[in-house]
Amino acid sequence: MQETKEFYGHGKLLLTGEYFVLDGATALAAPTRQGQRFRVRPMLQDSRYDLIWRMHVPGQSQASTFSFTSEDWSHTHLSDDPIRSRLQQLFYAAEQLRPRCTVQLLGQEVDTELEFPTDWGLGSSSTLVWFLARFLEINAYDLLRLSFNGSGYDVACAGVDGPIMYQRRDSDPIIKPVHFRPDWAASSCFVHRNKKQNSREGIAKYREAAAAAGAKDRISGISKALLDKTSDLRAAASLLEEHEQLIGETLGLSPVKDLLFADFDGTVKSLGAWGGDFVWVLSERPATWVRDYFNERGYPTVIAYNDMLL
Repeated sequence: MQETKEFYGHGKLLLTGEYFVLDGATALAAPTRQGQRFRVRPMLQDSRYDLIWRMHVPGQSQASTFSFTSEDWSHTHLSDDPIRSRLQQLFYAAEQLRPRCTVQLLGQEVDTELEFPTDWGLGSSSTLVWFLARFLEINAYDLLRLSFNGSGYDVACAGVDGPIMYQRRDSDPIIKPVHFRPDWAASSCFVHRNKKQNSREGIAKYREAAAAAGAKDRISGISKALLDKTSDLRAAASLLEEHEQLIGETLGLSPVKDLLFADFDGTVKSLGAWGGDFVWVLSERPATWVRDYFNERGYPTVIAYNDMLL
């Protein structure tokens, strides 16, 4: 009898390099403490379906269940349901990379358990890509390219246990584990903006923009310099503010601090796709003051750096 197989992929945050990482800039990224669990086991009873897929997410008392036959992913006809369609895309893409690899899914039940709210944008899709690539024994970055696209840093974070420097390079990105645990980071935090940004829209806007000459190299330089400024909060804050300015000028958008938190005593840096998800907050003020500042303005989710990241 086949045994149950279990996998765990970490969520992600891109601390530096957003957008420019798509074009080969060096980015600083880190896995989150919360991620997604996957369990694969043989079907417990006979079924007219070839695969049962259950998704458990926070805040829902019952799992979302999807049933498939192998024909469901043997063509490009996609379901109207966005989640089912996402799975079909992945199965189809996997078959293009290694024909008949999805035979391993036949007769199986897959249970997924997401540990963070879906609107946090911490990597429900990237952990899914990472899991399927491992289970089906295919290249995760090729699977990402044929399905959702993106830089791949999030897939890299799913399988590591600490911060990384990441540089996109097709199927074989450069991933360098780094020690990034400066004293000032422990007093910083992440604040959720109460909205999830569509990363595809952000990428499209970036693709339409004309970046200033040397901007990509400067973004890479900021990522690397941040590692060298580990003992100085003010120097790190200055680097992150420069980073915000570069991205804002490229996209033709105002930094989030200018828009929403102009009176905040500290630095507020957007993460990932601008306009939603989390921002990274640095301040010399006490943590209680920072938390109260954002709570009073309607942002209840304030998470300390060490509570968020590995």
